[in-house]
Amino acid sequence: MSFSITAHDLHFNYGEATTVFEGHSMNLVVDDNQTSKLYGIIGPSGTGKTTLLSILGGQLNPSEGEILISGTNIYKVTDNVRRTLIALQMQTATSLRGKLRHNLVFGLPDEAVTSKYNDEYLVDLLKKVGLWGIFKDKDGLETLIGEGGLNLSGGQRQRLNFAGLYLRAKHYQTKLILIDEPTSSLDEISEKAITQMIHELAEQSLTLVVAHRLKTLEEAVGIFDSSLIAENKVLEFHTREQLLKKSQYFADLMSGKAVLEE
Repeated sequence: MSFSITAHDLHFNYGEATTVFEGHSMNLVVDDNQTSKLYGIIGPSGTGKTTLLSILGGQLNPSEGEILISGTNIYKVTDNVRRTLIALQMQTATSLRGKLRHNLVFGLPDEAVTSKYNDEYLVDLLKKVGLWGIFKDKDGLETLIGEGGLNLSGGQRQRLNFAGLYLRAKHYQTKLILIDEPTSSLDEISEKAITQMIHELAEQSLTLVVAHRLKTLEEAVGIFDSSLIAENKVLEFHTREQLLKKSQYFADLMSGKAVLEE
């Protein structure tokens, strides 16, 4: 059995000044038996990495084109159906609000929260992402999170956002997991823990990660380099060896002449 994500004839722009996709396409097929289904996305700032993730996740609609997940058009299904197909974490966790528990289980069925995701489970998850120490001496799972998570640091918001994504992806066994900048604001210990959890998710689902650190993608099966968008209408994932031959940007990264932008 195989799983595919296909983009046909994508067109998307931000007003008249900035065109991101103009007739671009993508067809990524993975085998269910692959040990890892982790794929990376890198590229200079402003070349469409986050836009691509938002389109693939159904958050942004292209002006033309369609996205198919194993033949299912994600723009022609309900939000509830899309939630069972895709788990998405963007870099900015603007939806954070209310109590800590609410932010972890948001989007899960009430009956699942009641029967499966008890306090012990949620505390263990927070320990895994290095957050429980922050909340245990406050009100624990009842701690109030400020609107947009503004009372948390960038790294703390990132980890909380990732914990919620991890929970949704595991519960729904989603076909596709999309993660934007999972480790850009994290210390080395937190980065290692979240990278391990990403690898766990990638054993289950096709996982696309926009990364600011190549270390996050050390075990990626393939990498898409958005610096190639202008010259190639087909969005392709390559091995590191292939990218070294195709992309000057990637060659500069590997030689140390360039760095991934924060």
